[in-house]
Amino acid sequence: MKVAGVAGVMAMVLAACSEKPQPVARDFPDADSAGAILLVSRCGTCHVAPLPVAHVADGWLTVLNRMQMRMRSRGYPLLEKEEQRVLLEYLQVHAAPAVK
Repeated sequence: MKVAGVAGVMAMVLAACSEKPQPVARDFPDADSAGAILLVSRCGTCHVAPLPVAHVADGWLTVLNRMQMRMRSRGYPLLEKEEQRVLLEYLQVHAAPAVK
């Protein structure tokens, strides 16, 4: 049974690393903006780039900081300060409405 469990985990890991079609910038709001292009090109390197409405505006800073830490720990090039600013602004402008 342990072999089946390990095989199942390995299958999930390999599936996560398989080449899945990534969304393209036109699938996002303001598709031609620098923020949309950064989102697809940089965030889509490791996983499917999330839609901006995945979080409220206040939540995106936390997500961006967490992703920078993961990028650092995995040896990926970090976003430059200007890239961070452009991406965060884009995500916050198009974020989910805050719940009141």
